[in-house]
Amino acid sequence: MRTSTYHIRYTVFLLALLLFAPTCCVRASNDNYPAGARAAAMGNVSVMYPDFWSIWHNQAGLGFYPHLTLGIHHENRFVLPEFSLHAIGLTVPTGRGTLGFSYHYFGYPGYHESKFGLAFGKAFHERFAVGLQLDYLNTYFNNELGNSGTVAIEAGIMAEPVDNLMIGFHIYNPTGATIPKMNQEKIPVIMRLGLGYRFGDRLFLGMETEKDLDIASPRYKLGLEYRLIEYIYARLGVMLQEYVEHSFGIGFNLLSFHASLSFSYQQLVGYTPYFSLHYVFK
Repeated sequence: MRTSTYHIRYTVFLLALLLFAPTCCVRASNDNYPAGARAAAMGNVSVMYPDFWSIWHNQAGLGFYPHLTLGIHHENRFVLPEFSLHAIGLTVPTGRGTLGFSYHYFGYPGYHESKFGLAFGKAFHERFAVGLQLDYLNTYFNNELGNSGTVAIEAGIMAEPVDNLMIGFHIYNPTGATIPKMNQEKIPVIMRLGLGYRFGDRLFLGMETEKDLDIASPRYKLGLEYRLIEYIYARLGVMLQEYVEHSFGIGFNLLSFHASLSFSYQQLVGYTPYFSLHYVFK
């Protein structure tokens, strides 16, 4: 009975993945899942600004983030338990830059993907930084395939050529790594380019383009963050590819605690809630 239940849940999971994926193409597993409710609220516009969540978005941002920080993230995609994502990360400043350690788990016991990341970001100038991350990716099937793991890399740059204007570029899996036990199935190669501008100390506006080399149409993103009062931020975003996805959320920064809550709405499958929290050790 237990085996039958797993098979049913796995079949439902795969059908949902094929029907609800925001593209018209069947794509490989081990996508570059983003983390952090701040970015989620802004349409996942995140490649150009440095913060703790740069571990997942653009490791170059760690070069501008010299803080010892621990953070967690949770999301429940489309309010389906099988699509839950859990993540935890740690940043550690060193004399030459900032190290980042990250882990995420996507899926459920019958099928899941996990990623362990070791990152390093370094600023070569107060306006320019680079970052690199080494990933170990693991996929688990509750059948004869079992576990299958592989190694991938990701890298990025971040710059502020003039005051308040930020530019970022990131590439995931440029070497085209594959999953050995799954007939060498390709892990996606994903590139992101974006720019953002800070209007004073209250408003941030960012735009970003994301391109999966195996998918014909790019994804376009627009995000906005506005500081309502000293410790509270309101955020809005939109993503456009085959379908439109809207997002919104709120952030609270109090002393060393930074908490964010957000929601996204996709036309076909409804809402996804996100929550993240990180603590900066002083």
